[in-house]
Amino acid sequence: MARREEDLEDSFLYRRYVRALERYGDSRDERPSPGHVIRHCPSCGMRAMFRLDPEGMWFECLHCGHYA
Repeated sequence: MARREEDLEDSFLYRRYVRALERYGDSRDERPSPGHVIRHCPSCGMRAMFRLDPEGMWFECLHCGHYA
């Protein structure tokens, strides 16, 4: 069930989510921008967008922040 921002206990998390949507787009988009992939995270189990780290070696889950 959806809730308004005012009803959330941790509005920081909601604001972070909205900023991520603005910056990276919805993770359900089928074609992410270069340097991004969509996959299931082995840490949090969510289907999330992963961003390639600056060294180009690992992808970071944008949902939980773990590398895979």
